[in-house]
Amino acid sequence: MAKLRTAGLDLRVIVDRQVLVFFGDNPIIDKATGAFVGGWESLGLEPEGSSHGHSREVTSTKTNLTGGQIATSYAAGGISGTVDGIDGSPVMRHIENPGAAVEGGVVYGAHSSDVASAYVAFVRKYDSGLVQIWVSREKANLTIASNTKSKDPAAVPVSIDYKNGDDGFYYEERFYMLGEGGAVVAVAPKVFQDVADLAAQITAGTAFHPEASEAGMTAMVITTEDSNGTDLEVVPEEEPEEGTGG
Repeated sequence: MAKLRTAGLDLRVIVDRQVLVFFGDNPIIDKATGAFVGGWESLGLEPEGSSHGHSREVTSTKTNLTGGQIATSYAAGGISGTVDGIDGSPVMRHIENPGAAVEGGVVYGAHSSDVASAYVAFVRKYDSGLVQIWVSREKANLTIASNTKSKDPAAVPVSIDYKNGDDGFYYEERFYMLGEGGAVVAVAPKVFQDVADLAAQITAGTAFHPEASEAGMTAMVITTEDSNGTDLEVVPEEEPEEGTGG
């Protein structure tokens, strides 16, 4: 039970983080080790003091009733996010102008209604050795509205508009522990998959571990605990026991 005030992932300190995108249609992350398979691209460097923003809109409508009663209904709105990148990486350039064309070594930019569309993954490594991978289940729209040049590298905000899937879910999330043995699995995911030939793909360069994580990670089991009829997600504080999970 989450009785201690120290319970919660946000109390851990993030020591490294990375944003990756996948422009194709079949994103894969190995469930057991957190390796990214195929054409995942790094957004690039981020400013040290920047943050990853996330917003899920829920609007309410209140109706006054007789007897001094009020009825309130709720409707799910847009799901959005923000991240700060450093200008110049290939992914950042594409997001800023997805309609650009290159011919004869010259870049021709186009101002149109085109926007970059990609699956988005966030990798966050905590000081405890825990690694969190959060990934969208559907392609999100990514835009850069403004870009200011200055003497020093400056943050360039990237706006992210997520889409809900047909099944009503818009993201997947898994946790890993660095350098421990015994993989454990407890989800039925879409992006996270079992990759049988992972070792061969890593050797061939078609799969990799993002710089914000590491090789040799062990998947953690997220459990739920009932609290008076409400399921609370529990991130394990310790390494998983070998042979647990499936």
